[in-house]
Amino acid sequence: MDKYESRPRDRIAEQIECYIIEHNLKPGDALPSERQLCEAWQCNRMTFRAAAKRLISAGILASTPLVNYYIPEPRLVRNLQDLGSFTEWVNSLGKTLKNRCLSQAVLSASPRMTERLGLTKGSEVLQIVRVRLIDAEPISVDTSIIPLERFPGIENEDFENLSIYGLYKEKYGVELGSGTEDISLTFADEWEAVQLEIPEGSACYFLNGVTYNAQNVPIELFKSVTRTEKIKFISELRKEES
Repeated sequence: MDKYESRPRDRIAEQIECYIIEHNLKPGDALPSERQLCEAWQCNRMTFRAAAKRLISAGILASTPLVNYYIPEPRLVRNLQDLGSFTEWVNSLGKTLKNRCLSQAVLSASPRMTERLGLTKGSEVLQIVRVRLIDAEPISVDTSIIPLERFPGIENEDFENLSIYGLYKEKYGVELGSGTEDISLTFADEWEAVQLEIPEGSACYFLNGVTYNAQNVPIELFKSVTRTEKIKFISELRKEES
């Protein structure tokens, strides 16, 4: 059987990670120039850039036009089992959350929305599209679809300054019960890239799902395009009791 050899991109990515560890680089520290590392590791710039792009997506490297490559701050960690609001999570980290509302409109529910939210044909929903900024840096573009018949008057609220889940509880007395969530990878299109201040085509998480109240009634559809180099999602694995 032939010996397996890693691809040049993977080999260079591993060498970059080893360099960071061996030189004890900290957030804010820069790597040597691309030219220097390509010469030291005998690779071409295309291979080096492919390796660096992978590490940037993983939050291990970052780059700017002024500084080739440097070590970023560690990614924020969010547990996929956490049903709390985004606002509560950011506050728990001691960071500042701001919302930039891109659109807020009442729409007729599409057949897909009607099915997933358990609505009747012709029902109306509120669609909110926001950029979420943590410490003034854009992290995600989030879309929420809320059934108006379950939250009358919610379309008049200002969601640049409000938590949706906080409003559910404080104004409508609705407690969160459960939710379903799918997570996959996507690549930022031109519009998303502008909102998130990242290059077009950058790898992002794509999350979408449904939130239910304590009575198992669906109260929100959501989707989010989130920067992979800023947030890491984890899931706790537990052995089921027999």
